[in-house]
Amino acid sequence: MARVEGVLFDIDDTLVDLNSAAIKGFHQLTAEDFSGVPAAVREHVARDYADDAAGAYERYMAGELTFLGQRVERIRRAYGLVGFEAPPAAALGAWSARYEEVVQSMWAPFPDVHACLDALDAMSIPYGAVSNNGESYQRNKLELSGLGRIEMLVGSDTAGAPKPDPRPFHAGCRMLGTTPGSTLYVGDNPVNDVQGAKDAGLQGILLDRAPDHKNGSAEILQNLGSLAAIIAGNTGFLAH
Repeated sequence: MARVEGVLFDIDDTLVDLNSAAIKGFHQLTAEDFSGVPAAVREHVARDYADDAAGAYERYMAGELTFLGQRVERIRRAYGLVGFEAPPAAALGAWSARYEEVVQSMWAPFPDVHACLDALDAMSIPYGAVSNNGESYQRNKLELSGLGRIEMLVGSDTAGAPKPDPRPFHAGCRMLGTTPGSTLYVGDNPVNDVQGAKDAGLQGILLDRAPDHKNGSAEILQNLGSLAAIIAGNTGFLAH
């Protein structure tokens, strides 16, 4: 691959284990309402909510829903999956606020993140984050997750468009002071992150942490532990 002079990361489910926090937070907020629901069904619904099977977040990114609106859609879908009426509209704002408070207390980085950033620091490779969420919200997420060391951050609002639009990626490169061709983007979404980065002229690699997704592709990482070795010259990595 081409020489890597800077690295940009996605945040949610790449650096911060958002999925686990969302599942735990959902269980806590629905503990009373779902008390009679079988445990396996509750877990299925919690994962459906966390994975946004409703597709509401993409609609938020497209400007079709507000941030609260996308969460309301997900809540209503979750209750519908178990045949329950969702909380009334007047109560959904309070539900979302309570959920936000709970889930923020659960935000944490994946275990391999700090070691990866330490290795990049040792290699004098600058890094930052480019995210499909508001910059101030994501800055708070990094701080609460103990990742305040990531000082350079681009949000979809400050970039003027969400990924896979090239603008967020190019803003990240300007932030790092690197050219797109010498910048590596690491994320968990094959379209928004990896293909978007490549279309913008960056190098891209997919981070797939799912243990059941076995593959031998050099363009897919199982964790961030091997990222520094790849950057140092793993010839098996295909940049394009």
